[in-house]
Amino acid sequence: MNLIKPTALPMRALPASRTRLFYLCGNVALASAYYGTAELSRWLASTPQNVTPVWPPDGIAVAAVFLYGFWMLPGVCLGSFLANIWAFWDPSSWLSLSTSVFGVMGIALGTTVGTGVGVFGLWQTARTRYPLSRVVNVIQLLFFAGLLGPVINALAGVAVLCSLGVVPWEAYSDVWLTWWVSNVAGIFIVTPAIISWERELWASKKQDTRRIEPEVKQWRNPFAKRSPKNTYVHTKHGFEILLMSGLVLVVGYASFWQPYALDYMLIPLLIWPTFRYGQRGSTLAAVMISAMAILGTVRGLGSFAGDSLDQSLTLLQSFIAVTVFTALILAAVLAERTTAEDKLRVAIADLATMNAELEQRVTERTQELDDKNKYLQTTLRELHQVQAQMVQSEKMSSLGQMVAGIAHEINNPVNFIHGNLNHMQNYVKSLLCLVGKYQTYYPSPTAELQADIEESDLEFIREDTPKVLSSMQIGTQRIREIVLSLRNFSRLDESALKQADIHEGLESTLLIVKHRLSLPNSSAKIQVVRDYGELPQVECYPGSLNQVFMNVLTNAIDALEQHLAQMDEGELPTITLRTDVCDRWVTIAIADNGPGIPKTIHEQVFDPFFTTKPVGQGTGMGMSTSYQIITQKHGGKLTFDSAPGKGTEFTIKIPLVQTKAVP
Repeated sequence: MNLIKPTALPMRALPASRTRLFYLCGNVALASAYYGTAELSRWLASTPQNVTPVWPPDGIAVAAVFLYGFWMLPGVCLGSFLANIWAFWDPSSWLSLSTSVFGVMGIALGTTVGTGVGVFGLWQTARTRYPLSRVVNVIQLLFFAGLLGPVINALAGVAVLCSLGVVPWEAYSDVWLTWWVSNVAGIFIVTPAIISWERELWASKKQDTRRIEPEVKQWRNPFAKRSPKNTYVHTKHGFEILLMSGLVLVVGYASFWQPYALDYMLIPLLIWPTFRYGQRGSTLAAVMISAMAILGTVRGLGSFAGDSLDQSLTLLQSFIAVTVFTALILAAVLAERTTAEDKLRVAIADLATMNAELEQRVTERTQELDDKNKYLQTTLRELHQVQAQMVQSEKMSSLGQMVAGIAHEINNPVNFIHGNLNHMQNYVKSLLCLVGKYQTYYPSPTAELQADIEESDLEFIREDTPKVLSSMQIGTQRIREIVLSLRNFSRLDESALKQADIHEGLESTLLIVKHRLSLPNSSAKIQVVRDYGELPQVECYPGSLNQVFMNVLTNAIDALEQHLAQMDEGELPTITLRTDVCDRWVTIAIADNGPGIPKTIHEQVFDPFFTTKPVGQGTGMGMSTSYQIITQKHGGKLTFDSAPGKGTEFTIKIPLVQTKAVP
């Protein structure tokens, strides 16, 4: 199989003459490390039942393949073969010898394929050489390389054991789980540690160290000449590392080698190096804690040791998984925060430099500075506008997701009820018919049965039951219509340009604001008048268009609520919806008989952040966002006609077919 590393993650550059030698030596070194670590694990961390709770060689294999490419897979295969051949070696006959060799080759191939699949999945999703600096990349590393890859390894390995007769097929699932969990624990512990420290060692070899702080460079080079300040920093770091390591050893010894339940004291000792030294500190602390827990538990010591080996291993492996996951996630969060702070620091420094240059040129180019100030003000206003639009879009997106989720959750049980009502009607009809025939052929029931018939009012039940079922069917049908309207409004799958029914969007939006049509503190109810024309399917962005309908209708309802007290007796608050099509343009008009808009603010209606509502009740972005959606995204027009005391009518005009798609 000719597997090549994706171009998104190029290999570190090596001279062409050294490439083959590098990979040859690398594969030999990887196989040796795999074999040596396997033997060391069996010697140090095997239980009396010959169970190894953690398998570090797979962690080394995953790290090597991730860092240096698929060309390291032969080393994984060779190392796995050497690590298992002596356990199954049977030279008693040529048949047994060949069987054992082919069986171990199957295990080695399973390990190789599992490692390759896990690393390939990590490459395809993370697209980074260092998957520990972001939380999402850490999760991808643990899932693909730590959880998914070992599945193939365990499937192949246990299948070989069962085929060789070492393990009965009845125990396949239990042995598979033990195999898989030990591989997962090994990858969780070893792989992040190797990746983090390999990055540090590679960075220390780079010739360009101009961006490395002097105290950090001298910390890497213990023989460099240091100033008194840097000597103090170096000594302080060394003392701190010794103190942390000593505390981890002391608390780990008390927790895992002595009968003291002090596991919780390891939490601050895991957080401390994470905050101080990032991924390197967190992975090293996790390795130390996990190693002490493993060595103590397999010897029947510590808080995880119990009467049952399975229970002890389960507790141990759960502790390791939680410890490593916590350390890596915390380190990734801190790394993301540090990156954000660095970017902010650079931005602040750039802004300070710009301000200094502007101040220096004030006396020479005053007019130019004024122009730049105006430009900056315009940019800032546009930035605020974009920010507010993003907030508004997120709100509408969240609303759409919530509405779609509610509609989905309601839809399934309602469809179940609605679908079974027809069957229930038939069943009840058959039962009532059967009761009628029984009364016909047996008109004289016993006294006790007659009393029960009179007490239950059988005749009323026979008349009312079909009505109840019919009412239930009408109710479920109404719920299904409401759910359909909610799903049409949300349109989570219709963010792209496509054909849509404008009337359907209007009705779905009306359903969302239906609860507001009943005005508070009044018996009046807003009347909705529909004057719909014959509209064809319109090419548009349905989700964005629904947002415009929502903004205009909400403003109309707010205006009618404020104007209710000034309305004449007998006058009803009304919203009129009118649609029409003319010359390949669709017109949607939404009018109300509210107080109208004063002429003094007509020019400000579509301005960002302009609102006539009280503080806290509006952002001033609804109509501005709507204007941009119609004019820029749909190439249409959004106008209004209003006068005080005569109401307001907003008119939306968009073409039937869009000339170009606007993202």
